[in-house]
Amino acid sequence: MLALTGCARRRQRRKGSRTDEASPRSASEEVACGPGALRRRPATGRPRARGGGRAPGGRRPTYLVDSANNFLSFDPRLLPDDPIRVIGRLTCEGGSGSPFSMSVDRSGIAWVTYDDGEMFKVDIADAHCEPSGYVAHASGSTTFGMGFATDTPGSDSEHLYIAADDASNALHAIDTAHDVVPRRVGTIQPAANPNPELTGGSDARLYGFFPESAGVAFVQEIDRASGNALGPRWPLGTTPLGDVGAYAFAQWAGVFYIFVTTVDGGFDLNSTVRTLDRATGTYQTIREHLPFRITGAGVSTCAPERDAKSP
Repeated sequence: MLALTGCARRRQRRKGSRTDEASPRSASEEVACGPGALRRRPATGRPRARGGGRAPGGRRPTYLVDSANNFLSFDPRLLPDDPIRVIGRLTCEGGSGSPFSMSVDRSGIAWVTYDDGEMFKVDIADAHCEPSGYVAHASGSTTFGMGFATDTPGSDSEHLYIAADDASNALHAIDTAHDVVPRRVGTIQPAANPNPELTGGSDARLYGFFPESAGVAFVQEIDRASGNALGPRWPLGTTPLGDVGAYAFAQWAGVFYIFVTTVDGGFDLNSTVRTLDRATGTYQTIREHLPFRITGAGVSTCAPERDAKSP
């Protein structure tokens, strides 16, 4: 998500994408686990086939997008080595703008919204982009934070939740398996300025990251049916983050990964990765001065979930 203090580089988008040939990631590593999930052979050019189950090797990294249209993977298992790989570059047809937020569904498709209100579906294997069918401004807001969460713990069904990036603090749900129509479910209670980014998982829980323009940033569980705050508030340390220019949010195996770009007094950007452990509340900064200004992050609800239950 781009904060109001940040400025995204704008570019005209066109159909297709350009894949980074140097990336060691392959399509065989994509997340795909629900009924009818996408399966794809790496680098063969053969048509996609339908089939259930998970991707070969069980690879479930987090996916990122930055303000320059780079589509990336972030694999926590590679830490402390570099966990980021470039998959490709988004060149989505229609409108102009920069990526604002992102989430990933169970079939291995990233849903990316731009700061002009357009939303696209992106193949996590090669960054190929296509229209999502979402009508810009349908929720009443041009931009919003995004996160998928399952409907019940361990289930195959899920909804995409979007948090309005305006004073309405509205929370909408989208049933992407059947349509792309946002339906308002409530008002985000702990919302402040700026509004939250969202993440969810297979435990049917939804969380928001609130960067806070004044005060200490925090993570809070959000009731999917009302937007009310649930449970404890996890602070990110004891001091404010500073002047936040962009932020994104995802969870993987019980740990929140928070991507924050701050702007110092000399207008220098510092793109960071921070972690917050759900079980212990331990918070730390694990990466600084990344070459990417991350605006969106997402991980499939198939990803490892410390407290997921069987259906």
